[in-house]
Amino acid sequence: MLKIKLFNPQHPLEHQELELSDHRLKDDGCLIGNSPSCGLMLPSIKVQEVHGKLFTDKGKYYFQDLTEKGITQYNDERVNKEKSYPLETDDIIRIGDFVLIVDGLPIKKKSKNRKSKNTKKSKSSNKRSLQNIKALTRKNRRSTDKASEKTEPANQVTLEPTTKADNYQLESGSSMGNGSNGAVISPPLPTGKINNKVSSKPQETTPNIVQSQPPALGGINWWNKGKITVRCLNIIEDTKDVKTFRFTGTSPTLFNYKPGQFVTLNLNINDKIIKRSYSISSTPSRPHTLEITVKRVPAPADVPDAPPGLVSNWLHDNVKVGDEITLTGPSGKFTCVDNNATKLLFISAGSGITPMMSMSRWALDTVAERDITFVHSARSPRDIIYRKELEAMAANHSNFHLGLTMTRQTTGDPWWGFQGRLNEVLLPAICPDYKDRVIYVCGPDSFMKGVKKLVEELGFPMENYNQESFGSPKKKRPPSSQEKNDNSSVVAPNNNITKNNHVATPKPVTAPSNDTSYPVVFAESGKEVLCNEQMSLLDLAEEEMIEVESSCRSGGCGSCKVKKLEGDIRYEGDPDGLDESDAEEGYILACIAHPQGKVIIDA
Repeated sequence: MLKIKLFNPQHPLEHQELELSDHRLKDDGCLIGNSPSCGLMLPSIKVQEVHGKLFTDKGKYYFQDLTEKGITQYNDERVNKEKSYPLETDDIIRIGDFVLIVDGLPIKKKSKNRKSKNTKKSKSSNKRSLQNIKALTRKNRRSTDKASEKTEPANQVTLEPTTKADNYQLESGSSMGNGSNGAVISPPLPTGKINNKVSSKPQETTPNIVQSQPPALGGINWWNKGKITVRCLNIIEDTKDVKTFRFTGTSPTLFNYKPGQFVTLNLNINDKIIKRSYSISSTPSRPHTLEITVKRVPAPADVPDAPPGLVSNWLHDNVKVGDEITLTGPSGKFTCVDNNATKLLFISAGSGITPMMSMSRWALDTVAERDITFVHSARSPRDIIYRKELEAMAANHSNFHLGLTMTRQTTGDPWWGFQGRLNEVLLPAICPDYKDRVIYVCGPDSFMKGVKKLVEELGFPMENYNQESFGSPKKKRPPSSQEKNDNSSVVAPNNNITKNNHVATPKPVTAPSNDTSYPVVFAESGKEVLCNEQMSLLDLAEEEMIEVESSCRSGGCGSCKVKKLEGDIRYEGDPDGLDESDAEEGYILACIAHPQGKVIIDA
């Protein structure tokens, strides 16, 4: 375990403590730089994209400079980029405006010869600077050790090798101490080498994350997973039918998530718990608040008597500043931070703009090396969500290119920009180099289908195509008369059913004919019923009045996670909302799981 103290010279009495596990430092080590792909991100123009790395070899710890000219200082000396420098307690590494001090090693070995050699070479001013900082870190260590006898350090962050990949990103310009101005770890970012090749698939990386319950920073708690109660701080009317709800924690909280992810709201509507998922429209680079942007949903035009959007309209009509709401998350893999491509094309329509806005705000806030073309389709100019902010972003950032297109002509609302739906003429006109970019698409289902068909016909490399999936309840196939008779009979509980640890990993199975049914046993409820292979386990549970939580109904949020005790299932879609550890323990997502034989689930 390598302990590092990270200082900002502008606030020398404040620091961030890091503990890097040997697991994290093996192989390629922990990269340091201003790139989102680095394990330790230092956002500064004086820090290069990949500046250096910390690593371990044969039980010893080393630092190596990876810049072209070797511009890092090691114990106040210019480093040789071809050389790996062994680390000892109190060694100092200067990278741009940041100072990294080795605070502790498992086995402390002081090399008097090397220290004395370095000291002789240093200038007198550098000697005093080095001695002052070393004295400061020794003083901090003594005070920390005394405090640790009573309680654990409040700002200590540990990298655990058994959890998921969240990296350290220090918010530019912040002081690195306790209190609200402390360093911000935001958002969870991928580790590993930088891959400059365009690829739409997230990199496979060794899991290394902030511990599952992050430590408090001066009374401020981290939220990066799970249930939390938030308070409505502000409500912004973006358009006549769109509102942004800005939330803060009921106690001081910093929100940690990936831009593009979503949260699931748990609402009590008419004495019934309703869950709905909404993309986060805010950016983790501004972690003190969390925002969702919600569009009022009218009744379908072709079915005017149908009820309008329940939850979205309830939020518009009922939530007021000061109200508290419970939410869970974050969830989802629709994010650009897992892809190192520098040229991105965001295409959205309607409220599908929300995850695109989150990713764009993050990229510009963190000065990430991203060139973004932002294409949004709206009905009319007055329906453009975030219009003023988008135009300001395009005016202030040369790497942000805005293309807006209107699909309807409205009286008294002049528009001199692009018009019409996205097609084979309009797309190249807005973004001539679209084939060289990674595409992210979000919007109504019909819009996403149209965009996907369009870029396929234009010869776009589809391995670089990503789209968000907003799930909706799937229509059930009407059962046959025989199935109705079978499903209406309830079999007595099987006394031999036990909640065992058997795990059967779901494998792709060729779907049988539509009239194939299998027995499904709900162990906790004591019911066994026949389930048509075309019906999901969630649909069956709801039909049998067995409570299974749900929200997105498309495998994205993980709300419908239940434990499979026995049997085989196939997934209709990707189980993105299921963690690998949960899958190994036998959990499945009921909304997209279909039986492939007798199945026993814990519900």
